[in-house]
Amino acid sequence: MFEAVILTTIPELTQKEFDDLLPLVSSEKQKRIKHFHFFWDAQNCLLGDLLARVEICRFTDIRMKQIEFAVNEYGKPFVVDKPRTQFNISHTDHYIACIIADEPVGIDIELIKNADMKIAERFFTPDETAYIIDDKWQANRFYEVWTKKESRIKWEGKGLYKPLPSFSVFESSNQEQLTYHKVFHNDKAICHVCSTKQSPPSVKVIDTATFIQRIIKCE
Repeated sequence: MFEAVILTTIPELTQKEFDDLLPLVSSEKQKRIKHFHFFWDAQNCLLGDLLARVEICRFTDIRMKQIEFAVNEYGKPFVVDKPRTQFNISHTDHYIACIIADEPVGIDIELIKNADMKIAERFFTPDETAYIIDDKWQANRFYEVWTKKESRIKWEGKGLYKPLPSFSVFESSNQEQLTYHKVFHNDKAICHVCSTKQSPPSVKVIDTATFIQRIIKCE
């Protein structure tokens, strides 16, 4: 069990689709979703939750509505009573990414914009910063490092309680033997998964229409 799914949310959900899907998440998550000011943010939050539910449903004996999420002391979500079913989600703009595995895992997806070297100097290690500066494709390398670092702290489950400058994604010796898998990359976005698994996950890229059909099968 090691699969990444990239959901592209263009076209966005219709209001009817949104309203039909909202009752499929917990009442607590519904309240959170309704507090968003912008439809795009509410949609991504809803679809991220549902994407995790559908993937968990596909790999376990739990029906989608029976899945109960909780969070650890640092805010990382997990499936209640299913310790061997690990997942993580990330979203940016019109991309939502989900990874599911049988051990701790982290995922991060980001839009590729201009490289901000002030951010690099503040949050990256010297070797990471040098890696970005020494290449003409600075933006790609900046977000390569960024998504690797974010996926690492999400793998560890401590969120920003672990300072980004406290480790380098180029560390060659660490007791966990972590691997960063690039699971998605085009001219707009890049996504990395952090795991102790050496072989890469299977990857599927789907659109909203395909995803809604998956939801129907898992209800």
